[in-house]
Amino acid sequence: MRGKGMMRVAIHVFALLASGSALAEGLPEIVEDAYLYNPTIDAARANLLAQGESVAIANAGRLPTVSLTSQYQLSRRWVPEPIDDVTTAPLSLGINGSIPLYDGGSTANSVSQARANVDSAYAALAAQEQTTILNAVSAYFDVLRDKEVRDLTVESLRLLVEELEASEARFEAGEVTITDVAQTKARVAAANSDVIQADGNLRSSAEGFRAIVGRLPGALDAPEFLPELPASARASEDIGLAYHPDIRAARSAERAAVYNIRVINADKLPTVDFGSSLNGQFNDTTNRFDSRFDNQITAALNLTLNAPIYQGGQVDSRIRQAQHIATQRRAEYHVAVREVQRTVNIAWQTLVTARGSIESDKEQVLAAKLAFDGISEELLVGSRATIDVLDAERALLNARVALVNSVRQLNVAAYTLISAMGLLDAGFFGIQPVVGDEGGIAKVEPLSPYGVVRNSEAAWRFPWRP
Repeated sequence: MRGKGMMRVAIHVFALLASGSALAEGLPEIVEDAYLYNPTIDAARANLLAQGESVAIANAGRLPTVSLTSQYQLSRRWVPEPIDDVTTAPLSLGINGSIPLYDGGSTANSVSQARANVDSAYAALAAQEQTTILNAVSAYFDVLRDKEVRDLTVESLRLLVEELEASEARFEAGEVTITDVAQTKARVAAANSDVIQADGNLRSSAEGFRAIVGRLPGALDAPEFLPELPASARASEDIGLAYHPDIRAARSAERAAVYNIRVINADKLPTVDFGSSLNGQFNDTTNRFDSRFDNQITAALNLTLNAPIYQGGQVDSRIRQAQHIATQRRAEYHVAVREVQRTVNIAWQTLVTARGSIESDKEQVLAAKLAFDGISEELLVGSRATIDVLDAERALLNARVALVNSVRQLNVAAYTLISAMGLLDAGFFGIQPVVGDEGGIAKVEPLSPYGVVRNSEAAWRFPWRP
């Protein structure tokens, strides 16, 4: 599915930018900018970093703790004779350490829960990346479509202006009536409105492009191929169920919820800790006649058992709550499965519909062009009225616009199907991924813990990073 083999689209409706095409940007460049610099992906990556730290936080529960305490005090006592004034300077130092021997499985299950949350965060990041990439693809084809539509409306306006000039000349020669001229003027005004509307649509698409990619579009190089797609809707659905990140995220969230039940259940079990301490007391007392030291050092080892007897039913209630949440996560997993099935089949049907529409629209364009040329010739010999030419020109414009929309729909539907299968990631476009797979083979090296790339060339751009 990730091969670079392509099937050729038998239409070149998006043949834009004939001049300066060497400087035009293709779809992979647009997707790469959106992938590296879109803030929604940055937010998902930051969430992944935060979830990665939760593993270390949970793992700390099985490691020893050591603390150092120290206190120094200086005091002076003034009293009447015959007792002399006394100065004391006590100093205390202590080192305490403890290591958990048994905690009812709380730490082990907390680590497993944190790892499941990290896996869910990876899947959520992959889903967000695919959503952003698909949005970038849609914005790219929207700009191509709207620019082509604007060019078609400008060409239609040019033809109508020429027709108006010809109608006025024929009116002066007495060949047509003022009604023919007025009809042509009305169509010119409508064409002007169409051009304004098309220009506004293009500007709106450009702003949508900037919202995803981070900049306004320049010259865009239209693709000539569709990506390779499965042979059937069933094959697409099987791929989606196997690879879509939303399903992986839901499954990982369910696992985390199950581990949370075990973590809470550990509060009902006893805990055993081993501890040691070393404390020193150093006291220096000084008066008029002498100075004495009162020092002592104490070392101790202790084994602590803590067994809960009655907790007011709180732990049992928390367990039941966690069980209900786990049931909710399981239901959400099945929701994710059904949603993938739905989106895959809708995308497939949209693709099939767009293919059929293109074939029909091609025939409509050819027929409309033939009719327009024929009626234009018939007008010259007086067998057709001006309104017939105007109607034929409008039908030709509508057919061409419909074809442009169908081509856009076909391209977007193809990438929507790939996204619905869970395959529209950075690697699909040959882009070096920023984050690798935690616990598996990383896509890029070297990796810091939990898959965040240390390679500055592949790192994403934070707002505060120049």
